[in-house]
Amino acid sequence: MVINLLEKLISIPSVYGNEKEIADYCEKELSGNPKLKVIRENNTLVAHTEINPEKRTVALVGHLDTVDVPNSKTGKVENGKLYGLGASDMKAGDAVILKIAQDLKEAESRFNLFFILYEKEEGPYRENGLQPLFKKWKELLSKIDFAFVLEPTDNTVQVGCLGVIHAWFTFKGKRAHSARPWQGENAIHKSWPLLKFLSELKPKPYTVGGLTYYEVLNATMAEFEGGRNIIPESFRLNLNYRFSPTKSLEEAQKELKELGERFGAEVTFTDLSPAARPCTDNPVLREFLSRFKVKVEPKQAWTDVAQLSSHGIDAVNFGPGQPHQAHQVDEWVELEKVKECYRMLGEFLFKGAS
Repeated sequence: MVINLLEKLISIPSVYGNEKEIADYCEKELSGNPKLKVIRENNTLVAHTEINPEKRTVALVGHLDTVDVPNSKTGKVENGKLYGLGASDMKAGDAVILKIAQDLKEAESRFNLFFILYEKEEGPYRENGLQPLFKKWKELLSKIDFAFVLEPTDNTVQVGCLGVIHAWFTFKGKRAHSARPWQGENAIHKSWPLLKFLSELKPKPYTVGGLTYYEVLNATMAEFEGGRNIIPESFRLNLNYRFSPTKSLEEAQKELKELGERFGAEVTFTDLSPAARPCTDNPVLREFLSRFKVKVEPKQAWTDVAQLSSHGIDAVNFGPGQPHQAHQVDEWVELEKVKECYRMLGEFLFKGAS
């Protein structure tokens, strides 16, 4: 049963950077299937069927790592909820992936299938486990026509996603004693026009494919050099830009550079993550939505559908976990949602399933 697999995955610790044990387990599960070829890159796994050029190719994708949050009820089931670190984000989705792979032993798929389980999703974009995978196996992965990323969505289809940029906006001044501020130039004070601009900035809607995404820009961190009685010579703000799927990463960077010039700040980019196109025109997705009538939403956040999209692979988030449970103390998942997700994907992917 898919629930047995989920219980096993929850029992294996896999906090970010420590995915070896769970990758070993998943590799063993996948390697036992004669219909699959299994590739391992560090603690990232790719398993795929033989590629029949007359079939479309569908991938099921999930990350193996979790965020380190206390869970005092690990392994317990209460009121139809299974507790454990990563239960919703996203070992429930991983369990569905492994169960579909198991079923492939006895069933015939309507599609060529890929199963991707990867490390280091919960950390910096540059360390994400998909990146080395695409560098080495880009030609193989390019055969994928569509991907379900089983992030927690409560079995709602979430299409596209916002891009994300983090950038330091640094203001330069002149150091002085706070009793004689006229001898210096206060770097903190120089930032106030930008802060005023940000405080008055409203979310900007962008409608793509009938779905509305809201672009937002916020200051999220501040740092300075000096002490309580020092006029600071340097002050910087971290700006977090969530930009529209209609923009490229380069276009979004250009906007922030121009904003820095406008307000007299030096701009240094620290994290750059592309947006994902809303792929509502993809034939695999259209068939899935027509068959199951699930709710469709825009993704007002960032996930690895963006990384897949940047490599030309249409992808959506569709998973059994509860989004509000991600990274929560005593995280849980609704077991019926897990069974429902497994049922829908099984019926969609396999011939003769009902």
